[in-house]
Amino acid sequence: MSLPWSVWVVAGLLMMAAEMLLPGAFLIWVGAAALGTGLLVLLLDPSLPVALLAFVLLLGLGIGLSLAWLRPRAAARRSTVNAPGSGLVGRAGVMLAADRVRVGDSDWPARPLEGAAPGSTVRVVAVEGLTLLVRPEG
Repeated sequence: MSLPWSVWVVAGLLMMAAEMLLPGAFLIWVGAAALGTGLLVLLLDPSLPVALLAFVLLLGLGIGLSLAWLRPRAAARRSTVNAPGSGLVGRAGVMLAADRVRVGDSDWPARPLEGAAPGSTVRVVAVEGLTLLVRPEG
């Protein structure tokens, strides 16, 4: 004898509703697993251990599939966010010294690819680590 199918379905719907109040808590997968288990109980009436095993397997499957879908997308965003070169290539700056440049409101180590005197305007052409490679404008 297992829990009634309606208990699984109501629990699943409550978890999915809770996901709307607490987004990102993965309650959607708990709710989906409970709904799937409720459907299994309705159709096959398994014992409680089999129903619980089905719930755990459906939960693992849902979380595994969501991570497989989300992980590549997160890695693509992570490759450029907060990287030293993100948004710097192509920007203009002012040489402060032979090895420093100001771009926007930040000072960076710089390596001029051509002679650039302090005070001259330069353009960032590349980034190597934290060092900006710059060329004089003109």
